[in-house]
Amino acid sequence: MNNPHQNVRLTLHSREQIVARVTSGQTAAEVAAAFAVSRRTLRKWSARFRAGG
Repeated sequence: MNNPHQNVRLTLHSREQIVARVTSGQTAAEVAAAFAVSRRTLRKWSARFRAGG
């Protein structure tokens, strides 16, 4: 069975927490390590948030 969500790492709530931590001043490296995602992914999500939520 094909599950399109099998690779989803975090929920919307977790992504909101990531963006909140970055905007509060934590470094991207710290936040990425805390949530076990790459800094590239973290920057992508932050850019999307800044572009329109």
